[in-house]
Amino acid sequence: MNKLFVLTDDDNDDAELFGEAIEMIEAPVDFYHAESCRGLLEYLEDEQNKKPDVIFLDINMPEISGWQCLTDLKNNVKLKDIPVIMYTTSSSSMDKKIAFDSGALGFLTKPTDFKLLIRILDSIAKEESINLDSILKKLSSL
Repeated sequence: MNKLFVLTDDDNDDAELFGEAIEMIEAPVDFYHAESCRGLLEYLEDEQNKKPDVIFLDINMPEISGWQCLTDLKNNVKLKDIPVIMYTTSSSSMDKKIAFDSGALGFLTKPTDFKLLIRILDSIAKEESINLDSILKKLSSL
C-alpha cells in the first residue's frame, strides 16, 4: 500500500514543486496538498480519507500558523501520533528547537536544489520509521 504524504503550505509554487518531486521518487507515495491548517484539519476529520504517513507543515501561513497547527494536531487524541515534519524556509536553530519541543518529528528547511528534495522525499518514503536527522546526514555524505 502506498504511503501518503500531506503537505500543508499556502505557497502553491512550493506545493507544485513538492508534488513534482513526489512523482519523481521510486517509492510509491500518494500526495495531498492542504493550503491551510483549516484545510488540513478538515481533511483529517473526514474518516473516509486515508490517514497520512507524514504531514509536512509550513510554519508561515495566514490565519493559523504552522506552530498553532502543530499544537492542535498534537493535542488531538486521534491525530497526535501522525508524524509531522516542519517544512519551512527557516533555518533558525530556535525554530528547530520549538518544533521538537512542540512534538514535531523533524525540521526540514525547504531545499533549493530540486534533486535534493527528491532524494529526501524518496528516503523518507522508503524508511519504516522516519529519522529525519539520520536521513539528512546520510544524504549529505553522498
